[in-house]
Amino acid sequence: KIEHMKLGKKLLQEKQAKLAYKQGDYQKADDFNEQAEEIYRDLRKHSEAEGIFTLSGELIQRELTMRRLQMPRLSFKRLGSKIVDLFCGYGEAPLRIVAISMLIIFICATTYTFTGLNYQGDILKYSSENSLRDNFSFFLSCLYYSIVTFTTLGYGDFTPIGISRAIAAVEAFTGSFTIALFVVVFVKKMTR
Repeated sequence: KIEHMKLGKKLLQEKQAKLAYKQGDYQKADDFNEQAEEIYRDLRKHSEAEGIFTLSGELIQRELTMRRLQMPRLSFKRLGSKIVDLFCGYGEAPLRIVAISMLIIFICATTYTFTGLNYQGDILKYSSENSLRDNFSFFLSCLYYSIVTFTTLGYGDFTPIGISRAIAAVEAFTGSFTIALFVVVFVKKMTR
């Protein structure tokens, strides 16, 4: 039974791999990372068999991290694995997706504030000549537009102009992908 087991932050093999990597012995580091991956895999399988799915989720993240560390250092495969880890914790952290979505929406809203939007034929843009209240009100409108674009609703009351078009296109694509990813990760977590 591993029900009340307390894991430390790292396995001994992870520490040894880090030390070997610092010493320039990459083959030894890969060997230790492989051992750590196998330990995490065995613990994950056992926790799944016992029905401890919260622990299982944490262990699969660690297992896949160890697998990533064995990949060639400057490879697209390793970079892709790191991005998946950061973005959704290998499918175990749906709140990361929400946080990244909010960050993307905020960054795009800030960009729209300075690049401008069209509202009923009027070109609106941040200007130092406008009052702080007017600029803040326009930022809130840009935030609304960013949310509408990210979720691909597209009401049509605001339209992008100039460089804002490219930003809106990227945001809409990213938003549709991110929302789909969130649904997949959330369903995966809830169906356990």
